[in-house]
Amino acid sequence: MKDDVTLARWLNNEMDENELKEFEQSPGYATYSKIKEFSAQLTVPQADMDSLYQKIEARKNRDTVKVRQLNPWMPRIAAMLVLALGAAYFFISTHVTTHFAHNAQRETFLLPDNSEVVLNSGTEAEYKEWNWAANRRIELKGEAYFKVAKGETFDVVTPNGTITVVGTQFNVKARNGRLDVTCYEGKVKVTTANKEEIILTPGMTVGFANGKNLQLPNEEGDAPGWLEYETSFSKVNLPDVIEELERQYNKTITFKGITPKSPYSGTLPMNDIETALETVETIYHLKATQTGDTIILTAE
Repeated sequence: MKDDVTLARWLNNEMDENELKEFEQSPGYATYSKIKEFSAQLTVPQADMDSLYQKIEARKNRDTVKVRQLNPWMPRIAAMLVLALGAAYFFISTHVTTHFAHNAQRETFLLPDNSEVVLNSGTEAEYKEWNWAANRRIELKGEAYFKVAKGETFDVVTPNGTITVVGTQFNVKARNGRLDVTCYEGKVKVTTANKEEIILTPGMTVGFANGKNLQLPNEEGDAPGWLEYETSFSKVNLPDVIEELERQYNKTITFKGITPKSPYSGTLPMNDIETALETVETIYHLKATQTGDTIILTAE
């Protein structure tokens, strides 16, 4: 009961300076403060002022004035109600929806506007479902294919840049300081971390590594190859290629006594690990030895 009275006094600004300092040092103050802040954003319907004025005038003309004493519990109930509403608003407005595709897996889901998102292996995407119309933003770490509902728009935010879309189909890959974006339908605006803006039309691909434009060639097809378990690489360092194989096959692949430097450009199957390894072995003159889920690459 003491806590209820304290909250009520705080919400009604009835505390003196010493009481306020003591309350601010209490363990729950930070939580109460956030809830109060969000509660302040709640709105209620405006009163009918004309009707209210008429009631006041009618009350003035009464011969007998009745005085009602407020229930002493009312301030406490009001305080707890405000806190409850604030807590609910705080939870809903800050709740984040997260989707994650584990290694060797994929995940497909719909955004609130019915846009389709397919996550490649080892990818995470999160967004706020509540009030989506005013906060169309998706945080992406990894690779995903987007099929945006006609006329809809949102931003895909990555550590290396932001992609703005309107009713289009495109692929985004953001890993290890590199950002690759390919447009398959409509138009896509890519804003890099250093604020450079590029407009992509169907077939165009742009790639940035640590802020540097890689000048990638256009891509053929109407969807990314990884949807059909074939991944394309363009000027990708071998360690990053191996890392992609680890995600797709859920294996541990290590180098032993080699430091390959030349980048790889080409395609690798993501449903046939023997062929994928043979391709890497041939190009880089390596030998793969597999024990269980661990693969070791050594120089021939």
